[in-house]
Amino acid sequence: MSGINLHRRYGQVLLNNRGIAIREADTLGLGAGSHVLEIGPGTGILTQVLLERGLKVTAVEADHNMYDEIRWKFQKFVESGQLVPVKQDFLEFQAGEYDGIIGNIPYHITSQIVFRLPEFRFRRAVIMVQREFAERMVAAPGSRDYSRLSVSVALRFNARIEKIVARKYFRPVPKVDSAIVSLQPRETPVDMAAVEKVIQRAFSMRRKKLGNIFEGCPQEYAELRPDQISPEAFLDLASRLTGLSPRGHP
Repeated sequence: MSGINLHRRYGQVLLNNRGIAIREADTLGLGAGSHVLEIGPGTGILTQVLLERGLKVTAVEADHNMYDEIRWKFQKFVESGQLVPVKQDFLEFQAGEYDGIIGNIPYHITSQIVFRLPEFRFRRAVIMVQREFAERMVAAPGSRDYSRLSVSVALRFNARIEKIVARKYFRPVPKVDSAIVSLQPRETPVDMAAVEKVIQRAFSMRRKKLGNIFEGCPQEYAELRPDQISPEAFLDLASRLTGLSPRGHP
């Protein structure tokens, strides 16, 4: 590591195991020449693996010290155009189209990053997040971890926990383990903005029955609580409450 000061209270921990970085790149599954967006490259352990495989990498890094480190460490790749480092907060980075998205996500903005991903077009994303967050991403109805996040992710992606990563593989060592999660985009049949408002409202009052949360709630959902219905049922509920039509139809 290059003597860069890390801010753990902002979620800045760095992967220090090359084998884990290789596993992430393997999970992404893209060949040479593919264009990958890397979120938060840090000091570049994953970046190096991606570049070695011949991938074109756009690396978005908000921390100016780490941005400078990436430019210095991979100068020849920057000069050749294979690596394009961008000094910017990913949450403000312009959405675009990539073959894949990958990154070890800062803890403090994980949720915001995940909710931004649908703005991009890509074949697969592979992200490393806190284990507890990953478990909420893939939680099933009726489970303790089932939440707005679970529903939103399930309606947009086929999500899977690929590997649990022990905290010992990071510096400084965090208090929790992490997990590698793969996300494959799903085609959503309606405009998700209105659906998201229904999901958010429902889980803001998750102990109440849906009939007490929404006026005009369909009878089959009225006696159920938000954590008792599936993502597909949420889509149906939102469509009936808001009058949404499938994409491309009036």
